[in-house]
Amino acid sequence: MRDVQVVEMKEAKHASLKDSKRLVKEIVENQELKKKFSTMIVDDYFCEASRASKEV
Repeated sequence: MRDVQVVEMKEAKHASLKDSKRLVKEIVENQELKKKFSTMIVDDYFCEASRASKEV
């Protein structure tokens, strides 16, 4: 019984680390987009926004 709990805890830790890495990657991507949008001119923004809406 105890061995099962240890395995489950290790699997949960692995899943948590995997999620953490994914979230860090998403945060970095969002920060890059924020920086990009803050330096865009209006025409670039609307072009990017229309492209994004087509992808969704």
